[in-house]
Amino acid sequence: MEHPILTFLFDYLSDLNLSYTIADGKGLTLSSMDQGLRNSILKLPDAPSSNVINHVDENTLYHVTDYYYCNYSFFQFQDEKKFLFIGPYLLGAADESDLYNLIDSLQIPGELFPQLRDYYHELPLISDKYAFHLFLQHVHSSLSGTKTTDVCCLDLKTLETQSEYLKQHPFLVQEDPVLSMNLLEKRYHIEDDLLDAVSHGNTAKAVSHLASISSIRLSPRSDNELRNQKSLMITFNSLLRRTAYLSGVHPFYIDAVSGNYARMIEQCQSREEAGDIAPYMVRSYCDLVNRRSTSSYSEPVRHILVTIDASLAADLSLKRFANELFLNTSYLSALFKKEVGMTLTDYVNKNRIEYAKKLLKSTTLSVQDVAIRSGIPDIHYFTRLFRRELGVSPREWRNR
Repeated sequence: MEHPILTFLFDYLSDLNLSYTIADGKGLTLSSMDQGLRNSILKLPDAPSSNVINHVDENTLYHVTDYYYCNYSFFQFQDEKKFLFIGPYLLGAADESDLYNLIDSLQIPGELFPQLRDYYHELPLISDKYAFHLFLQHVHSSLSGTKTTDVCCLDLKTLETQSEYLKQHPFLVQEDPVLSMNLLEKRYHIEDDLLDAVSHGNTAKAVSHLASISSIRLSPRSDNELRNQKSLMITFNSLLRRTAYLSGVHPFYIDAVSGNYARMIEQCQSREEAGDIAPYMVRSYCDLVNRRSTSSYSEPVRHILVTIDASLAADLSLKRFANELFLNTSYLSALFKKEVGMTLTDYVNKNRIEYAKKLLKSTTLSVQDVAIRSGIPDIHYFTRLFRRELGVSPREWRNR
């Protein structure tokens, strides 16, 4: 059975969108771990003989930085010939000036800039290097049963000269942007998982997938960071809205939630403020699917349920709905009770009483006005229904 610490570690790395692999180390090169970077831009990627692992101490945690600003961490399992490799990841955001410096120092063809830009924006960014490395150090110590773990930091630039590196790594400009396509496929796969969780109202799973997406930094569409973030949130809101609709939630409910978040996004004053809205959006749409999805109901019953929610004070009689739907009243009554589990009259009264409770609690309206707004203008009938449902009169309930 997998060690519980490893299970926790793997879940943590997945939430950060960090790639990891367990291997015996034979033939394991940076080309096999860098998510397609070398294989897509080099004519001669690292040969199988150029292993990441040569002489490794099992009591040591290794951190490696390569020529491309990419970072990896790995260690050997105690008393085993297997290794855990984590990466690639960035320890600092690579902006355009960094990429131009990289292109200049490694003599990379300028045509590869768009692919490199997309690549570095997709890589996970570890904002606190020391906290992350210290965390891995504690994990290694716990797994190995030792009190202390040695740490070794390797910079590949110190292991060979720049001329030696360039001689062994000629670059290639491919006709198709292979690197960009591979990275996009990965991101879209995570987005699909997120939207699938929302479509089932699975809040915990959706929020977990959101954390994975949040660690991916998308290529900017303009120089205005706030506008970029707002555009991203607007698109995300549209995706969630469409997902809720396909999950059986009526547009009547979706529009209120969607419109509310659209206004909130536009009112944001900073990139961070706009980004912080995302978790609330995911939770709201999951809640909407859980409460309002009518996918399991027939079309006539869906029409009735939405109409009731839209206006409790309207005529909600069986005769009215039968006329609207061109159905026999007996058939419609039986259909509604079969699918909802209660008669139409009981369902309407239950919702009217629930709404009345909200008005009694949050307003100073008279009981008569509450009854009218709830769709039961006869105060005596309203009081009888209320007492039958809650055991007390409306006024007694309010006083409590």
